[in-house]
Amino acid sequence: MKFRQLSLVMVFICTLLLLASCSEEDKSLRFEGESDNWKSQYFLTQDKDRENGEGSIIYKGSNKDNIGEVTYKIEGDYGTIDKTSTPVDGKLDINDGCEGCAKQDSSEPFHVTIKWNGKTEEFELKPK
Repeated sequence: MKFRQLSLVMVFICTLLLLASCSEEDKSLRFEGESDNWKSQYFLTQDKDRENGEGSIIYKGSNKDNIGEVTYKIEGDYGTIDKTSTPVDGKLDINDGCEGCAKQDSSEPFHVTIKWNGKTEEFELKPK
């Protein structure tokens, strides 16, 4: 009888340890923001060791074919995405990731700066 009770206690302890090690589960975060001419959505997936981000920056104006080259900077808590690209149909894709890095706080916004055709706009990507 004591062996059976000891076995049950050991199974219970192992189950608790397993659950505790899995408690830092994946988090999915969504950030959105816009300025007069641009809007953006950015999605982060975070787990214990990695952070992956993807999203888009979309031109809100009507002449999407003549935007030209666009430089954008997205600044977060622990890093910056800084790229120059030509939008396709007024859209820029954002892809970024890291492993073993510090991760963006879910309540802190990203600061976005967009430069195109001699113009500059800034806005915040806020958590939703």
